[in-house]
Amino acid sequence: MQTLLLSLLLATAAADTEAQRVYVLGSSLNLRKEPSSEAEILEKLQIGTECRVTEKLEGQWLKVLCGEKEGYASASLLGSEKPSAEKLKAEAQDTKLPLKQREESALRAATLSPEDAELQKLLGNLFFERNLELAAGIKKPVMRRTFKHTCFKQSDSSCIGDATGAAVKDVKVRAETKGNLFVVAVGNAERMVVYRGRYKINKMNVLTGEALEQTGFATTPVLEKALFFGLQPRRSGQWDLSLGQFALDDASYSLLDVLPREWAVLEQSAAGSGLWKAQWNDCLKRPFLLKFDPDLHGRWLLIIETVGADNAAKSYWVSSLSKQGSDLELTLEDYYGGTKRELFKLPQGRGDIAYLGDKAYSFKLNRYAEVHHPCIQGGP
Repeated sequence: MQTLLLSLLLATAAADTEAQRVYVLGSSLNLRKEPSSEAEILEKLQIGTECRVTEKLEGQWLKVLCGEKEGYASASLLGSEKPSAEKLKAEAQDTKLPLKQREESALRAATLSPEDAELQKLLGNLFFERNLELAAGIKKPVMRRTFKHTCFKQSDSSCIGDATGAAVKDVKVRAETKGNLFVVAVGNAERMVVYRGRYKINKMNVLTGEALEQTGFATTPVLEKALFFGLQPRRSGQWDLSLGQFALDDASYSLLDVLPREWAVLEQSAAGSGLWKAQWNDCLKRPFLLKFDPDLHGRWLLIIETVGADNAAKSYWVSSLSKQGSDLELTLEDYYGGTKRELFKLPQGRGDIAYLGDKAYSFKLNRYAEVHHPCIQGGP
């Protein structure tokens, strides 16, 4: 009888011990100092990490010991069965399951088996399929950032990728399209930004896009490899900006977004007549322009074409701006790193003439008489 009782006690103790063993089920899990999603993160635990439950709390939290670290973790991402890469991969390949579930299963499987190239490709494809699904469901956009880019005998996705990577250094870019929808991811080993939106291309191969949603997050080696499988970092071109540099906040962006994008360069007639005339570029068959050119990152490039020089222009990034009465004070950054501030005096009342410094511009491009600058070989 005594032997039987001892055996039962040992069996119960073993069962209790086994019940306390749990594994991380999510691709990663935050071990926190307190049972709160706002508490300090003690450590990020990888999927499959084994922990021991040291205290069961009411609600969604467990106190656990993982290796030598003890803290609090979400009970929903812990389970008694160790996750299997093979099982998760099968779930990711199951087309009957929702895309969201398949993507999460692929991420977990790829984290468990980071050298599996097939899993990396599967995760990347599911990521973009899922985000295209989200793009199709956008009913009330949180933003509307328009951008343009000229496509040179390339696919729509490649053209959007070029527009995204322009002037940004040390990033990889991948874009996917479906119908008139696009999803583009841009990032590096530390940070990722994903844009969802729609686009169209005219007969002149000019792509006009509208970014409607933006998501930014810290990336992981697994996700970076999956999204940019086989891709190399883009060359930034003339400018060499870091991701997010010169991106304006929503309030500043909206101040420029309501302005006309193009303004004709004006000069007053001689002899003090006071009449304004548009400086006409005969090479391009339009006025010389001042242009506000936005991109999907939330940046604005100010381009001022030089009168008398075919296609020549000075370009500045608008790094900040503020409202000064009815006008805008712009902080401008040029290619060589110089910074200057200019007041953009907006038209008054029903007027159409604005001033940047002492130069005049009109958003009514064909209102004024023209002063022609002939187009000749090698320039005007």
